[in-house]
Amino acid sequence: MEYNLFDFFGSIDDPRRAQGVRHSLPVLLSIIVMAILSGCNGLKGFARFAKSNEKELRSIFGLKHGVPTFGTIRSVLQSLDKASLAKKFGNWMKAYHPEEEQHWVALDGKGLLSTLSNPNDSLQSFVLVVSAFGQKSGLVYGVNTFDNGKSGEGQALDELMKTLGLKGAILTMDALHCTKKNLI
Repeated sequence: MEYNLFDFFGSIDDPRRAQGVRHSLPVLLSIIVMAILSGCNGLKGFARFAKSNEKELRSIFGLKHGVPTFGTIRSVLQSLDKASLAKKFGNWMKAYHPEEEQHWVALDGKGLLSTLSNPNDSLQSFVLVVSAFGQKSGLVYGVNTFDNGKSGEGQALDELMKTLGLKGAILTMDALHCTKKNLI
């Protein structure tokens, strides 16, 4: 079976108007993935990767207008429907990694230190991420974020589980999530 990521990128809806588009969405997303695989992080890193590999990228993708700039990368990534993209990517991955009959899924939440505000105050606030990780497959089935001041890890995990629909999976999680409501 062939893993064709470029064709998958072609199935994603391009949020831009067709007028004035110099780089197709599959080309732009492919360059971003190449940058990430090369160790680049963030929008500036993606733009630096494109600029430093311009000759090769022009020949590979046939870019007559040059490589995408920081502004182009930024505007495209901001305008993509991230929920739709994550769902489509999950479905694409499932085609290559079918679920086993009895699979284990680890559920956990982690706080993001870079989002911490008021660290020594009762109004401390930060963003947390909950994820569902397939222990045998090594795949992340889904991720959900929440602000600790507005909701809790349990609520974010419940929302994630509803969207994933992991029927028949064996779940491992912190004791925090073992409440009467969740034990069915």
